[in-house]
Amino acid sequence: MNRTHAIADDFLSRQEHLDLWAAFQDAARSPAGTRDWNRVYRLTDGEARRPSLLDGTGDGSPGPAPLRAFSEKLLALMAGAPISLEPWTGFSQSPWVYGPGAGLEWHSDTGWLGAYIYYMHPLWHSSWGGELLVASGDTPPSGGAASGDSRSAVEAVCRSGGVFIYPRPNRLVLLRGGTLHCIKKVEGTASRASVSGFFFNTDNPPASS
Repeated sequence: MNRTHAIADDFLSRQEHLDLWAAFQDAARSPAGTRDWNRVYRLTDGEARRPSLLDGTGDGSPGPAPLRAFSEKLLALMAGAPISLEPWTGFSQSPWVYGPGAGLEWHSDTGWLGAYIYYMHPLWHSSWGGELLVASGDTPPSGGAASGDSRSAVEAVCRSGGVFIYPRPNRLVLLRGGTLHCIKKVEGTASRASVSGFFFNTDNPPASS
């Protein structure tokens, strides 16, 4: 177990992965089609008092079945504590597409207990970029570049090195809250598609960023 991140390859079965990708493509055909993919799940006691998921999405829509199946698998994985997080009571969920030239500056998602990224696209090549870079140093106290840290503070953390994580299809990445990371620009004509979200505790809500 790494103290800042964990990786689960082949997270879904091949058919589950393809079903999720097909559902996303269908939804993405219209501007509002992916609205049902923005969801909030909360933990509740299920049978034998085992944690189960309560869909707390505001509009009450059920959401796509393949996305719910993904969420149940995420819950099952987290029950095994693959990464050390403070107690959490739920997680958010959103689809993201990074098209050609798109990336994300160094930041640390301050206020959230953790984050996850699942790569939905069915194919990826190394020349397409889009890697997730994770710094190995301690995050600056005020939370990273997205929270207004100076460039010199971020560079001081990055000088200690880190890892790059290839956006392999059907790969799930978990990040501990406060971990400094960025996304390299997507090259060529590729699009990097993912489902991602944050773990939170409703008794201790995250600060707004």
